Amino acid sequence: MLMKSDATKQKFIQLRAEGLSYAKISEQLHLSKSTCSSWENKFADEIATLQGQRPGRC
Repeated sequence: MLMKSDATKQKFIQLRAEGLSYAKISEQLHLSKSTCSSWENKFADEIATLQGQRPGRC
């Protein structure tokens, strides 16, 4: 199993916080959708924090 770089993980967090789908993220970062799903759970707090900082978000 290959380890993904911290930069890739941070970019995933950023893109999910922006609302991109797994399909779009997997294309851009060359990840599987299952990795996106796993990371969604793993980085939920970081994603939520970024979403909270964006204007107009509830």
